[in-house]
Amino acid sequence: MSSALKILVFSAFASLPFFAQSAAAANWDELSADQQTALGELRDDWTQLEPAQQERLMNGAERWAGMSPEQKQRVRERFSRWQELSPEERKELRQKFARYKDLSPERQAKIRENVKRFRNLPPEQRQKLRERWESMTPEQRQAARQRIQEMDPQKRARMREHWENMTEEERNEARERRKTRNSFAPE
Repeated sequence: MSSALKILVFSAFASLPFFAQSAAAANWDELSADQQTALGELRDDWTQLEPAQQERLMNGAERWAGMSPEQKQRVRERFSRWQELSPEERKELRQKFARYKDLSPERQAKIRENVKRFRNLPPEQRQKLRERWESMTPEQRQAARQRIQEMDPQKRARMREHWENMTEEERNEARERRKTRNSFAPE
């Protein structure tokens, strides 16, 4: 058999799922001490995992080892929240993340900036914004997103600065004016 044919046959076998799994699977004893510590609960099931899943877990264990105690605590809290989600909620979040990954790097940066700004707000203000957003219909949410997208960036920055300098009473008055104005808008 020629060497080219041998390579072709080997390539064909290597693409088969059962062959690829056994060839790429990691042996538990080959994991670093940090990885074994982080993944200890999976030791008995390790050989049953897909190689791709093993790889993801090993990479995650390496990241875990490099985290500060505060970062680890945040991860634990997020994981706990994730565990509390229904399968439908998890699916929705996975879909949202996939859409986020499809965005341009500039758009992703803008979203991260907005999330950071939101997290820096006082808890009461974040709660009010959440409640207001949740009280909106899907059409109102889309219209709000569209208005923001179409707004001149400099105007948006001026409005944000003006809003941040307003008292809570002034903000409430502005909200009421907006509600009144929007109630007369054509459907």
